[in-house]
Amino acid sequence: MLTAIKQIGDFYDIEAPSKRPLDAKVILIKVNTETQKYEGLEPEDFDSQKSDIYMFKEGRSKGNVPSPFCPLTEASRTLKKIQAWLNNCVKIKADNLSDSMPLVNEALNIIKSHKDSIISDISQVSESIPKKTRKFLTLKINNKYPGQYQIFKKSIEDMDERKRKKSLSIGTCSICGSPNKEVSGTTDVFKFYTIDKPGFITGGFKESDAWKNYPVCSDCKQSLERGKKFIEEHLNFRFYGLNYLLIPELIIGDWTLFKDIVSVLAETKQTFSLTEVIRRRLTDDESEILEYLSSMNDTLAINFLFLQKQQSAERILLLIEDVLPSRLKRLFDAKDYVDNTFGNGRDKGFNFGSLRVFFSKSDDNKKTQDLNKYFLDIVDNIFRGEKISLQFLMNFFMSVIRRAMINDDQFNFSQFNFRVRDGLKTLLYLQFLGLTNIKEGNPMEKGLFEGFFERYGKTLNTPAIRAVFLLGVLTQLLLNKQYAERGSKPFLKKLKGLKMDENDVKKLLPEVQNKLEEYDSFDRGKRLIASEASKYLLEAGNEWKMSADEINFYFACGMNLADEIAKITYQII
Repeated sequence: MLTAIKQIGDFYDIEAPSKRPLDAKVILIKVNTETQKYEGLEPEDFDSQKSDIYMFKEGRSKGNVPSPFCPLTEASRTLKKIQAWLNNCVKIKADNLSDSMPLVNEALNIIKSHKDSIISDISQVSESIPKKTRKFLTLKINNKYPGQYQIFKKSIEDMDERKRKKSLSIGTCSICGSPNKEVSGTTDVFKFYTIDKPGFITGGFKESDAWKNYPVCSDCKQSLERGKKFIEEHLNFRFYGLNYLLIPELIIGDWTLFKDIVSVLAETKQTFSLTEVIRRRLTDDESEILEYLSSMNDTLAINFLFLQKQQSAERILLLIEDVLPSRLKRLFDAKDYVDNTFGNGRDKGFNFGSLRVFFSKSDDNKKTQDLNKYFLDIVDNIFRGEKISLQFLMNFFMSVIRRAMINDDQFNFSQFNFRVRDGLKTLLYLQFLGLTNIKEGNPMEKGLFEGFFERYGKTLNTPAIRAVFLLGVLTQLLLNKQYAERGSKPFLKKLKGLKMDENDVKKLLPEVQNKLEEYDSFDRGKRLIASEASKYLLEAGNEWKMSADEINFYFACGMNLADEIAKITYQII
């Protein structure tokens, strides 16, 4: 993956960081070294065009790191960061900047001698600023910002260089493979790599040996930084509450062509985000370019890096490497199969949102999405073509479907129906890709609804599953009749909140038939459905070897698709 980032960085020179606007206030500590006075505070709105002279860099100053431009937390602590930074400036060894040293010392002395007044003033000004507004603290020396002084610019470079030299050595670069180069182990292009915690360093956890863990030469470091910047700005996508970076990598072919492809990807994302043309998408990001990538040949590989930013750190949630365009095409072929099965309407198609509804929150009242790990594990399996346990899926499907059934009132099963269809679409999608452990059913005598069952492939391919499904259909037709006659659905309580076992389901058939007789509604069409269900029950025999979750899922599918079965039935008669 890092090699791929370097490839991109070799082609693109990102000049300056993007000056994005911030809703923030900057509190300036005004000092005058000519009069040796502290001249009070000067609050101003954050101006993104002043980022360079503020010496502001997003994420640079965290914790107790010295900085000229600090997020304001507690007044005394934040002021201490600025003092520490001025102390570092005094240590700079540069003959051409020696004339500036008196200014630094005088500014530091003014702050020290007026420390209590400055802290009090900061607290007072801070309280007058709305709590939701970000606040920063910096200096203004002789009416100039820090970035307008060369010595302060040099101080930042000096601090970065000292940090880099802590683990500097001569070795082979782990990225370009060049031997006998000056390499460093502090290349923190991504913040998930650190040398100050056990477990990240080889050689007995010695910081001085960190370069052995991940040696990178200065040229590759610059390429990595440029590449990461380009990817973050142009190839960053949403994924159902998560974010991923799309990182293309050349396998074989011409480097000039690769540069053109990457440029087109960045432009295509922008074009897609502006267009109103309905395209095939697998995610919720309107700028998604996976369909475009699926049309390319396999000289290119795609890496998907899911990152979570936590304050100044970055945590890898998932890295999917080396996905070929031909694999993406297969994923879209599976989507087409599901969409066609369900009617190819705009709101009926499959995307990863159909899966996400089951792997978001374990409880609707949860504030956070605590099932991200499971969701990403399944996404990883889908992209890499790894099997997924059917029982594992059914457990989560039914957890959500049961909650939807309880939360819907008995007259309106809208959420219940949506969730059942999401589960069936996901199962069909995985079945098409060959990722579920659904077993081949034994040959069965063709029945009345054979064409319907064949549409759903292996999903409805055993006598037991078809029996349960048709019982779900018949039960839903009874519920519809009860609601039409009484304005309620009392038979719902017989379904035990969709926690029925094999015996419970078998008992339902005579009970449903009797109720339909009571309503004088057991007509020829319903008798045909009941007859088919009976046939499959007999063929299935005993001990179906299906879990309760599977039984109730297929029963719910029958309830959901009852209208389709009824339409087929009444056309026959």
